Amino acid sequence: MSALDGQETDLGKILFERFVDLWNGEVDFADTPAFIADDFVVHSAELARYLGFPDSNRITTRDGLLDWVRSVRTLLDDVRFTTDPGPLRDGDYVSGGYTVTGRYAGGAPTATVAVGTPVRYTGMSIVRLEDDRLAEYWVLSDGLGLLSQLGAIPSP
Repeated sequence: MSALDGQETDLGKILFERFVDLWNGEVDFADTPAFIADDFVVHSAELARYLGFPDSNRITTRDGLLDWVRSVRTLLDDVRFTTDPGPLRDGDYVSGGYTVTGRYAGGAPTATVAVGTPVRYTGMSIVRLEDDRLAEYWVLSDGLGLLSQLGAIPSP
């Protein structure tokens, strides 16, 4: 479960951690209309093509987001997103740093490492709330670090 301890009353922070739980496979996709808007926009770097993911910058719906979540969860076994620091709230925006750990499951077209290789990368998520649901997502991640760990680009 998320980092919040059940005492949290700020709906924005609760929805943010529910979003983290979605990435961790702890939320049924059928439950996402309750906290993710139908029209959901993603803003991120265009590194997805190196991993065989859908282009995250073209995601404009909840279903597009769910396809992206599936892709990440297929790429990494035992994937785990943890929030630190955060979540932090400012008006309609909630943010948090994150660390992702897992093991490469295979399938990335440019990866050269063996299946089972451990990976770890960090980033920052910012979501915008609208009508008590998540409507927009900015993701800043160490995608180059992940690509390097997978052997998809040369190590720095």
